[in-house]
Amino acid sequence: MIKNIQKEEKRTGEIMKMELKAPLSFSSALRRIMISEVPTYAIENVYFYENTSSMYDEVLAHRLGLIPIKGVPVSGDEVIVLTISKEGPCMVYSSDLKSESGEPAFENIPIVKLAEDQKLELETEALVGTGKIHAKWQPCNAIYKQISNDEVEFKIESFGNMDAEDIIRSSLEILKNKAEKFLSELEGRELSDEN
Repeated sequence: MIKNIQKEEKRTGEIMKMELKAPLSFSSALRRIMISEVPTYAIENVYFYENTSSMYDEVLAHRLGLIPIKGVPVSGDEVIVLTISKEGPCMVYSSDLKSESGEPAFENIPIVKLAEDQKLELETEALVGTGKIHAKWQPCNAIYKQISNDEVEFKIESFGNMDAEDIIRSSLEILKNKAEKFLSELEGRELSDEN
């Protein structure tokens, strides 16, 4: 079903190419699930204790929310707490987000520049979500092109928070669960129609 797998590490994540022999409808469903239904972590809540930087709290919170957080969620109610405590003059980077249970996918994402005597002290909560809710929870970009009848070439570009293989595994599991639920509901409907 899957062949010719090629991986390439980029500074912004992993790119994986593969050929998939399956109906186009399956490829399309798999692509949509990869982008919008695979759960990942993203910073959702930010609690500011001190911010004397030149950037408003709301702008900083938005910026923090777009930093990919590594990890494959086990359940939907997991929370990763990350903190920053910095004093200028310095540049605050994603590597300054400290946590006992998680970390940013990249260390060199600039957050804000602090001048002399400026301080930034905050706590964030990275929650589990999906791309359906907000783009910050998207684990990848995925495209495919048809190369023959019922065969496509997939290109999956992860954003660093999950490996491409984990994204594919999660997507297939979600698709399988959807199909099983559909069949179960269909069988239940047929039984009620017979009675």
